Amino acid sequence: MIGLLGDKKTKLVHHLDGLKKECKISEMKITDRQYFTPDTLENAKSQNFSPCEWCILKQ
Repeated sequence: MIGLLGDKKTKLVHHLDGLKKECKISEMKITDRQYFTPDTLENAKSQNFSPCEWCILKQ
């Protein structure tokens, strides 16, 4: 399991195992959370989410 979580407000997708304080995921409202099935970056991108620069692009 990859463990991706999207923020509907910012349209960013975060990798839960690689979170950084800059992701500010603790500020995300529960209603803005988007989970993906299948749990892949390609699926998140197909739903117009962009990878977070802190927890995905700087891994």
